Amino acid sequence: VVNSKNESNHQHVLVACHAWYGDVIGGSFRLASEFAQHLAGQGHRVSYLCCAPQHVPQLPQHEVVDGVNLFRYQPSTKRLPGLGRLNFHLKATSKLARQIHSDTPVTVISGHSPLQALGAARAIRGSFFNYTVHSPFDDELLSNTTTTKPSLTTRAASYLAGRIDRKNVRLADRVQTDSQYTQDVFHQKHGAAMGDKGIVSPGWVDSAAFQPAANRHELRTTLGKEWQTELPLFFTLRRLENRMGLDTLIDACRILHAEGHRFRALIGGGGSLKQKLQQQIDDAGLDEKVRLLGRLPEEILASTYAAADCFVLPTRALECFGLIVLEAFACATPVIASAAAAIPELAKQQGDGWMFEPGNAGQLADRMRDFLLARLAPDVDLRQIALRYDRPTILERWTQLLQPSTATQMA
Repeated sequence: VVNSKNESNHQHVLVACHAWYGDVIGGSFRLASEFAQHLAGQGHRVSYLCCAPQHVPQLPQHEVVDGVNLFRYQPSTKRLPGLGRLNFHLKATSKLARQIHSDTPVTVISGHSPLQALGAARAIRGSFFNYTVHSPFDDELLSNTTTTKPSLTTRAASYLAGRIDRKNVRLADRVQTDSQYTQDVFHQKHGAAMGDKGIVSPGWVDSAAFQPAANRHELRTTLGKEWQTELPLFFTLRRLENRMGLDTLIDACRILHAEGHRFRALIGGGGSLKQKLQQQIDDAGLDEKVRLLGRLPEEILASTYAAADCFVLPTRALECFGLIVLEAFACATPVIASAAAAIPELAKQQGDGWMFEPGNAGQLADRMRDFLLARLAPDVDLRQIALRYDRPTILERWTQLLQPSTATQMA
């Protein structure tokens, strides 16, 4: 699969994912899309199978983007129950995968979303199947609930999601995860089916795009009035959803504000909790300290990391890699992070004292206070950490994993 200089080694790779990153924002979609573009650049024939986003009828069913043959099936026009949606995606994926395979036989399936991976693997037998797990499907569904006890419907959906992951594991020739945490979870959940298929190969950071600022304060003048401050600046970029732990960050800011500390905290991202979080900010009297920025344009993201003095990652659960940590490190910005899921695998590389227990606002306030008082500072070169996960290096590792003979653990 790897040697692009030899035409006989070129393969037809089918990348199966729920969405194309140009259509829908999401970490797994981004990794899958960039991987497909890399493979096409290496000379392989690459077909990318995904679902078109809702309510965007103008997107073509087939187009070529950066050398990738992008195929989209249309989402259902009906309001389907959970099981109905599941079956719809499986059938639509299988039908489209068979069409792609009949035109030019697929030799490798690279699955990045559970339903699309399973639909493709069922439709095309005999091809090498690399199942790339960005997050356990069942845990992902449970993490989206806003209550302490998930509903019966949510629990049933989570059970089915776990079954889908297991079917993918059984069909897969290799099960690739972005972190050791996810690998361990999959061995716990699907031990017998996993066997010796598991391998860890992390995600990547574009170190050319994410660069340290020559002057953080000058950079802030280009980002809008919320950024224009001489105060120590904390920043986070998260979907405004329950598992992201943003309420914990706001509570920590309330503690620091009550102690008289001078700082500003900016929260980028959109989501369903916008009004609730804004109310929490208002009730705590933090309207001058903490600002919700809304969804930020892609073209300024690297600058936001570089303009901040410290990034805060307050995730409550299920962070299965932590790309956001690498993006901060590439900008030489330290990260105060919760010890949730896979986050410590990256965040602990900057030294001791940066972690706190998920949901513990008091501990988070302690870390932020230490940073404000200069008692907490990185003892390593953060950008050098990020460079170990540089995009070209990791993309080549991922490409190697499409070879049946590759058996080296990559972490």
